[in-house]
Amino acid sequence: MITNPTETPCGATHPAWCDRTRCTANPARQANGYRPGEGGQHRSAPVRLDLTCAFPLPANASEAYLTEAVAPWPCSTYLHIRTGEDEVFMPVEYAAPVLSALMMLAAAAEAARW
Repeated sequence: MITNPTETPCGATHPAWCDRTRCTANPARQANGYRPGEGGQHRSAPVRLDLTCAFPLPANASEAYLTEAVAPWPCSTYLHIRTGEDEVFMPVEYAAPVLSALMMLAAAAEAARW
């Protein structure tokens, strides 16, 4: 995983979380004007999630990762959660409050157990 933004040969800066082995970002493809789907995207390394106890999710491997499209303007970073063939994704600015709410619920449940 990259820990510092660096310059690619085409001059694009990678976010700190971008994993170059998974990254498809290619800003050079946008050099002659924006074309949808041509710039690729920055991608993080996947984080494995143990969701095998969740119902009714399949017991397949689950993972979460980040992506950010390449365009001539700033793009949102998305959090993806994939379980088997199913995937949910949302901009990180919306994911953070959802994850905080889930953590509060889980903490309340744990506190009530004792």
